[in-house]
Amino acid sequence: MTVRIQRIYREYCVKAIKFFPIIGFSIFCVVAFSADLSPLSEIYKTGKVSFEQEFVLDDDAMPEDLFFENPSTVTCDPEGNIYVVDFGALDIKKFDARGKFVKTIGREGQGPGEFGGLYYATFAKDRLIVWDSGNRRLCAFTPDGDFIKSTNIAYEEGSVRKLRGFSSGEIAVEKEKTFRNEPDKPQICMIDLYSPDLEFVRTIYKRELWRKKYIRTQDYGTTTLYFPYSADVSWDVMPDGRIIIGFSASYELEIYDRSGKRISVISHSYQPAKVTEKDKKDYFDSITFYRGGERLNDVPDYITKYTEFPKHKPVYDNILVDTEGNICVVLNRENQEEMGKVFDAFSPEGKFLSQVQLKGDIILPSNRHVYVLHNRSLLLIKTGNDELYRIIGYKMMR
Repeated sequence: MTVRIQRIYREYCVKAIKFFPIIGFSIFCVVAFSADLSPLSEIYKTGKVSFEQEFVLDDDAMPEDLFFENPSTVTCDPEGNIYVVDFGALDIKKFDARGKFVKTIGREGQGPGEFGGLYYATFAKDRLIVWDSGNRRLCAFTPDGDFIKSTNIAYEEGSVRKLRGFSSGEIAVEKEKTFRNEPDKPQICMIDLYSPDLEFVRTIYKRELWRKKYIRTQDYGTTTLYFPYSADVSWDVMPDGRIIIGFSASYELEIYDRSGKRISVISHSYQPAKVTEKDKKDYFDSITFYRGGERLNDVPDYITKYTEFPKHKPVYDNILVDTEGNICVVLNRENQEEMGKVFDAFSPEGKFLSQVQLKGDIILPSNRHVYVLHNRSLLLIKTGNDELYRIIGYKMMR
């Protein structure tokens, strides 16, 4: 198949799978291309951070018979090698730290080293850990892509929403338990710790929350009704093995150790951002609704009727930890143009450093997006007008 025919076919596939929620995500990864050797805390204290484009990985960066079909996330190993998790291709594409293509890892299937669905990946010490959603299992690989082992996570245990690895080799796994047949019961968010051998160790954190509700209608059957701007759990792993966790209903961040013991709490003042009429309109405009596999032009009336908006947005949209352990709290803003452009920076000890403005066209990922932080550069998965995927690297500037 020629590259031209490939890309025409790929464009068709992209349009055919747009009902998957992974489409439209901005996926971020910070890798080892350092532009300023000053401590990141000193850069944050200036109140401004910007990024400059450094490189682009596209279909031309790979052999002729390969291309990005629908990448869902990126992760990096300690040496800076880049791993692109391709949901559409059901494989992982590995590049070295300079962006040179190395190999693919895995393929479609149910056997060892094969995938039924790919969403999340992380590095834990010297292992690539992957959530195979189609086969409902955590999988461990060597950096060269050799399969080590896997462990199943039953449906009753919840759906995996996020992975983070520790330098010790342990893995933190966020799960969401839902109760489809009990519409008045909230979801349960859990952060579980797994050993390097993928054995469950303990639950570190648990909280009830409302992200969605299942309702039954005469025309559409059981349907998911989401709660826009609902408070959510955000968390990240710190370089020293601690875990920072926050529930965005208030500006209170908790630091836990891996035993599940709460070590300290960070509190900070804030000005709540209102949910505007434009926010409500944009929310409904963003919904894609299907019936019998066919896309509808208008959102069903019952969704607009029963969707409830809070008066204020959650305090923050995400919590990120940089490679030096500083905590970055991505703030919700009333002005949509400022979303993902403002964050509060705290030291690893929880001392407030500064509120920081992000300059340029880059935005920080929200809690709905998948990201990995590693050193001082940013990898962003983007699609252009041609609907072809590109992984763009940016270096941090003062």
